[in-house]
Amino acid sequence: MFEALLSKGKDFFLRMFDIRVGEFRRVLLMQLNVFLLIQCLWIVKPVVNAQFLATAGIDKLPLVFLLVALTALAVATAYSRLLNRLPLGTIMARTYMISIFALISFAILLHLDFFKDWMSYVFYIGVALFGLITTSQFWLLGNLVFSSLEAKRLFGIIGAGAIAGGISGGYITSALAPLMDGKNILLVASAMLMVGMRVNQRIWLTFVPEFNRTVQSRQTKTLHEYPLRLIRNSKHLTFLALIMGISVVVSKLIEFQFSSIASQRIQDPEKLTAFFGFWFSTANVISLGVQLLVTQRVLAALGVGRSLFVSPAVLFAGAAAVLYTPVLWAGTSLKILDISLKQSINKAVTELLILPIPMAIKSQAKTFIDVFVDTTATGIGGIILIFLVNGLNLSVRAVCAMILLLIFLWIYFAIRLRREYVLAFEARAGMTRQPSTKKEFRHTATSVIGGIRRTLQTGTTKQILYLLARIEESKDARLMPDTIPLLAHESPIVRQAALRCLYYSTDHTITGIIEPLLKDPDDEVRSRAFSTLLAQTRQNRVDMINAYLLDEDPAVNGAALVGLATEACDNPDMQAMFKLQERLQEKLEQSKNLNAPKDLEAFKIMIARTIGYGKLAAFYPILEDYMKDLSPAVVKQAILSAGSSQAHCFIKTLLSFLPNKSTRSAARKALARYEPAELLPILEDVSRALETKTDLLIQLPALAETMETQQAVDYLFALVQQEDPIVKMEALESLHKIKARFPHLTIGWKRLIPVITGDIDLYKDTLVLSYTAQHSLERYKDDQKISLALNELIELLERRRNNILEHIFWVIGLAYPPNVILPLFKELHHEDPAVRMNAIELLDNILEPALKKIVMPIVETASLETMSDDVMARLDLEVLTKQSSFERLLKGDDDLVKLAVLSLIEAIAKEKYTPLLHLAAKDDNPRISMLAKKMLAQA
Repeated sequence: MFEALLSKGKDFFLRMFDIRVGEFRRVLLMQLNVFLLIQCLWIVKPVVNAQFLATAGIDKLPLVFLLVALTALAVATAYSRLLNRLPLGTIMARTYMISIFALISFAILLHLDFFKDWMSYVFYIGVALFGLITTSQFWLLGNLVFSSLEAKRLFGIIGAGAIAGGISGGYITSALAPLMDGKNILLVASAMLMVGMRVNQRIWLTFVPEFNRTVQSRQTKTLHEYPLRLIRNSKHLTFLALIMGISVVVSKLIEFQFSSIASQRIQDPEKLTAFFGFWFSTANVISLGVQLLVTQRVLAALGVGRSLFVSPAVLFAGAAAVLYTPVLWAGTSLKILDISLKQSINKAVTELLILPIPMAIKSQAKTFIDVFVDTTATGIGGIILIFLVNGLNLSVRAVCAMILLLIFLWIYFAIRLRREYVLAFEARAGMTRQPSTKKEFRHTATSVIGGIRRTLQTGTTKQILYLLARIEESKDARLMPDTIPLLAHESPIVRQAALRCLYYSTDHTITGIIEPLLKDPDDEVRSRAFSTLLAQTRQNRVDMINAYLLDEDPAVNGAALVGLATEACDNPDMQAMFKLQERLQEKLEQSKNLNAPKDLEAFKIMIARTIGYGKLAAFYPILEDYMKDLSPAVVKQAILSAGSSQAHCFIKTLLSFLPNKSTRSAARKALARYEPAELLPILEDVSRALETKTDLLIQLPALAETMETQQAVDYLFALVQQEDPIVKMEALESLHKIKARFPHLTIGWKRLIPVITGDIDLYKDTLVLSYTAQHSLERYKDDQKISLALNELIELLERRRNNILEHIFWVIGLAYPPNVILPLFKELHHEDPAVRMNAIELLDNILEPALKKIVMPIVETASLETMSDDVMARLDLEVLTKQSSFERLLKGDDDLVKLAVLSLIEAIAKEKYTPLLHLAAKDDNPRISMLAKKMLAQA
């Protein structure tokens, strides 16, 4: 009986939260892991607060806020670097061991009454760092344990473990405090942390794939100074960061106020510990209730813009109550309001406010705001309190007055942010209004929502796709119904995007609307429809999957197979349950009996997509064969599927498709699926290999320009120093694109000087050779054959000189904002001398002194119509003899110039230059060597 009830309860739980076959153990262990972490944190937090107030006193709390901020900034910077050097598993294990040792040590030292004064500071700071580091590690681990699709679906229910841990932790402390002192409670917390360490090890060894343990391809980026520049360059992000910072400062002032009132009313440390534990957990319970019952209703009723004012308005009322009557119930109520709103409405509004920001900027800015702005604001809160409490010796009422003042500032920036949010969303969606005056701009609760709905109905494909991506990211239930009409949109890409949104719909009655799309003419739409049906079907899901897999229509059962492979990726239990590999093998056997070319092509495409999306390594040889298929459609899909698999073994094969124009686009899309950490080392090896042909080399920069890493910049710089001029220019163009796309990546001008110096030396050599040829032209002006050959050589050298100069300008342009340097290059070649002179003067004013010294002399020569001996002397260049200049040109890398030199030698006198002909006969280019040998035979 009990087992039957347990089984029914488990089935209900799995259906309710869309937990699928093979996911239950992972979800359960991850939930237990975060539950134990947060429970331990909230068991210890009341103890550390009470011990600090009892030992150091309330007047030292502002100082410890400041110390926490300074320590956290230092630790966060060091920790981010450590993540790039050590495996995450090693870091997590050491964090657990250090934390357990620290808790036991604190308990013993507090029992022995050793170092009591300064130990309270270390204890307080240590607990703050524990919360910061362990939660960060947990979500990093989650990104390794779950695929991106699984993470979007399951992180919500896993996060419930954290909420439960927060609720239970404080209540446990509240219950234990009357029975034992705070020091012994630390031992209870350390015991729970030991269990958590064991659970963490089990997750790491069982569920983290081996390649993720070593590569850690999804680990966070090291934070440098550039996110601050991103925020400063965006009003939207600036106001958001200011609001987040002010909210943290207000929170710290409220915490001080609450601690001050509580410590005055409750003198006994154990009773104070119990009091903190009870009310911290109660605040978490209220926060959960607000999140489940209130947040979505508030957002639906007020919209994102007006919801911005809920938190400051409620906190203003609470702070006013404390100002009027600074008693325990008022201080406690304000603290509860702060905790509950911060974790519910405020958090939801913040996530929505950052949606219009481009993803490349958002990832950097959000991490910076979450870590550094939060930490810095904590320090600012400490400084304000030190000034008010320790400096001016003011009361709790004065702190209340400061809270009210900060809330006024909060509301002011919220008004500014609200406007920027609407403008940013409309601009990104291409629906910007043009009010003639600021007064014409009006916000309503539905201003953005109404605009989104109108654009979804009447917008361009690009606008609709942008909005659908934002809806998918936010999972906004208000807008899900508006995506349903788009299932009939003429563009298959829009239909796919609409299905991706409906994957997260909470209305599970939409399956009848989605089912017809299983017969959509587009393959991707069909498989995406099956994935969405799978997500929306909560009853009899197994029967539904099997029914579609056995459907008589090949389009339907094929879509079901591809959709199942997508959903069961990285889930061997689910693959085994539905016999995915066996079904795929059956499809392969069936394909052998197909005679109609179109049917066979459709079958092969379906098989390739199943292999790629399911990452079925046993069938990778099939993909290799399909990449050699006679059908271009099959080849294209095999290439894309290889990219979807993200298998290391396909990278070099995919690179080989780049030179071919017909397969280039598919190969680029496939290679873009790989993480930069995996792809860049292979690109570097291929670039260095002597056998790599130019037609492949010139395609590699385009791959690197999409990567948001400093390593991609380094790789492109290496290509800039290649000998092939086409490769160099492709790399330079990609560097300019990567700079425009990811402005936070650093390209310092000091790094450019060696490249520019090399180009300038090459420019001077070419100038000397060109000048020598021009002098010879004067001598042979009466010989038409020699004059023609000389003019051809001079034209080639002038073109090369111009290309080198253009290359120099492209390199210099990397150190300056876009469209500053490159337009000056065009002006240098203007027919009007005044324009050329103005360009030189402007460049002279712009360049850094170190660049100016080496660049300006050759720029000035470029503006001259003719060269003279004075110019050559000023540049300290020695004019060569014809013999020397011919020899240098034949030893160079420009094949066209070499052919021109041989033509000139033939026109002048082959006998004089026999040694040079022997040199040319050994050239790597067969056309040059054969011509030289022919001339030697005729000499």
